[in-house]
Amino acid sequence: MPMHMRNRRWKGRSLLTVICLFLGALLVRGYALGWELPYVEHPDEPAVVETVVRMVRNGDLNPHSFLYPSLCLYLFAAATRLQAWWGLHHGLYRSLQDLPLKTYTFTTAPGLYVWNRAVTALLGAATVPLLYSLGRRMFDERVGLLGALLLLTANFHVAHSHYITTDAPTGPWVVLALIGTWQVATAGDWSSYGLAGVGLGLAAGTKYNAGVVAVAPVVAHGLYWRRRSTGRPLIRLVGCGALALGVFVATTPYALLDWRSFIAGLRFNAAHYASGSHGDFTGRWQIQKYAKDLWNEGLLATGSVIAAAGLPLLLRRFGRQTALLLIAIGAEMALLMSQSVNFVRNILPVYPLMILVPAAGAVALADLVRRQRARQAALAVLAGALLVPQAQATAWTLRYWSRPHTMAAAAEELRKFPRGMRAAVEMNPVAWAGDPVVFPVKQLIDHPSEWYRANGFRYLVTNSDHHSAADRDAYARLAAGALVVAQYPERRAGIQPGPGGTILDLGEHPEAMTFVRRAMRWGDMIELLGYELRPGAPRAQITPLGGADEHQIRPGEPVEINLYWRSLARMDRDYSLFVHVVDTHGGRVAQRDLPVRYDDYPTSHWQRGEMVIDRADLALPALPAGAYRIEIGLYDPANGAPLPYQALGGGSNPSPQLTTLTIR
Repeated sequence: MPMHMRNRRWKGRSLLTVICLFLGALLVRGYALGWELPYVEHPDEPAVVETVVRMVRNGDLNPHSFLYPSLCLYLFAAATRLQAWWGLHHGLYRSLQDLPLKTYTFTTAPGLYVWNRAVTALLGAATVPLLYSLGRRMFDERVGLLGALLLLTANFHVAHSHYITTDAPTGPWVVLALIGTWQVATAGDWSSYGLAGVGLGLAAGTKYNAGVVAVAPVVAHGLYWRRRSTGRPLIRLVGCGALALGVFVATTPYALLDWRSFIAGLRFNAAHYASGSHGDFTGRWQIQKYAKDLWNEGLLATGSVIAAAGLPLLLRRFGRQTALLLIAIGAEMALLMSQSVNFVRNILPVYPLMILVPAAGAVALADLVRRQRARQAALAVLAGALLVPQAQATAWTLRYWSRPHTMAAAAEELRKFPRGMRAAVEMNPVAWAGDPVVFPVKQLIDHPSEWYRANGFRYLVTNSDHHSAADRDAYARLAAGALVVAQYPERRAGIQPGPGGTILDLGEHPEAMTFVRRAMRWGDMIELLGYELRPGAPRAQITPLGGADEHQIRPGEPVEINLYWRSLARMDRDYSLFVHVVDTHGGRVAQRDLPVRYDDYPTSHWQRGEMVIDRADLALPALPAGAYRIEIGLYDPANGAPLPYQALGGGSNPSPQLTTLTIR
């Protein structure tokens, strides 16, 4: 076969390898992008999203926050605009101002997070074929392929490619810079310096600390020109640095246009990392702890062992390549370890370079075997020792993340239960905004179970994140006598994301409730058990009124009314309630007409025999002093036909009078 045809076939096969590596990496990084949503437990994600949403809502290219460089912020802003455009066309938003500005630990727009996480997944996936190219250029095809496959399956990298952060997205630019760096060391031409400069600028424009990798091109420059008699043309190295700086400014333009804010952001970062107040661990030069994390999470045990065993061989056989990798990695690690606040995820910019060391080490160790078949078998064993543990860890993570967050699952389950009575939940209040019967609380043990039963609460949802060891007995007493209708595993069990929790059913206990008894019935459909009444403004929720029966109010003062119903049969329509205020002459002076539980639980949803609590709050005009009757009734709003009323308990009043009011 002619040489040009062989080259064409080799290039085609190489391109196919690159495409397959990218698609495979994207598959595992794009799987379960919506994990744990709508809960958001990574603290950095809301910080990034809130900055990006503010930029999009205001149409402002200035992020006004420089805790991070701007390249990723602009990419996330583009994704946010696309998601907003999609949401506007599908009725999720009415305008850009509907994009949620604040998230904290719960988001009302989970789709926004998925779209932005997709940006991280794409950049994380792009790192894999770039690492293949770097490994193939620095070493050989086997090292490039093994390194790429190892990064493709690496649990540490896959996991962080699911977050809206700048950590994993810095990786492709660092690898690109190292490709240019190696070309500087071997060719020394202008294009090599240009590629290294572009990579460095993009890396620093994504995450500040990645800029220290610039030491590698400087060393590569020395390695190339020290063997040339023509001297050392510093102009090329200066051009590389100028290009890197220019790319950084192009991707973070407000570093110059808003200089004061930029410097303030850098000072804040410096003070934060010098504080030693928090982090995965604190203190300077924590070499042992970083090594432990690489052993347990980064390279894993087999990767760490193979890297250590193969490193002497690599230094002897591939001295320049290994030196450049170690210099880039070492510069980054020295910067991180010199700080008092340490987050292991900050090694992600150079993590792909770390991955290349055990990959090259495995090939170097296998090449010690002289016979070809035995050498291939040795490489297969070493490759398996590297890949299998990472693949197993990643498979576990993705299976775990594919399950719903425990509190999201609890909320979905709670919504399936009868909604006639109240529920108290140790859950994020944003999740229940506007729900009339679900009351988020910090700790359920603020009240005993008797209090919840007396105030019309049927369901309680516990959340172990809200508990301490000292609370165990109090929660046991709260659960005593209740039925556990759902239970969720603790976080440490590794079964499902989120805290452990239970849904408790306290049952219906009207005999324990303090409402005023008032027996009334409409046909064979609905029975009124009683009411609560007191002065107060109309409410968004059906709050307990503690058995109130206050009859004296001031002119113009509104009243809060809770009605306690019993469903006698399944109903096929949604009945409406009227509340009339009648004076002593029989004249109607105020009224309210609305479907019963119109906003969430109309009568067609009621279960037979179920107790249902409703609010019938009433605004009143400035009535003259005197006594007034409150009358209620039920009717079909479709035709206005009333349900027949009958008094119970020996009552003889033919009108459905609930109670009386006195205007003082």
